[in-house]
Amino acid sequence: MAIIRLMDESQATGRVKEIFEEIKSTLGLPFVPQLFRALGTNPPQLEAVWSQVKTLFASGLLDTKTKALAALAVAAAQRSPYFVSIHAVALKRLGATDEEIAELLELASLATGLNTLVSGLGLEPEL
Repeated sequence: MAIIRLMDESQATGRVKEIFEEIKSTLGLPFVPQLFRALGTNPPQLEAVWSQVKTLFASGLLDTKTKALAALAVAAAQRSPYFVSIHAVALKRLGATDEEIAELLELASLATGLNTLVSGLGLEPEL
């Protein structure tokens, strides 16, 4: 349950409404995700976050699927059910198989565990 009021899409006006429409169109969703509805009460922050998301996922050297795989790995390592769900659905839409997603999550689990181990042991990189 959200701890702040989420902007109701039907109450959005001006620039917030424009951004909400762009989010739905860009993400191919019939609704605005809760993250952006939470930011809708602070239009400058909504615009800044959406601009960064849109820019990072739309351009650069990595393809969208690779970026979504990385985002899912981070969400899993950070234990964010919200973003695990969001990125898993996005990956399915991008054609990721169950096997690819499972392998990625196994890798994220291994890397998280090994990072915890070497940090706890106080090891320094040899390279």
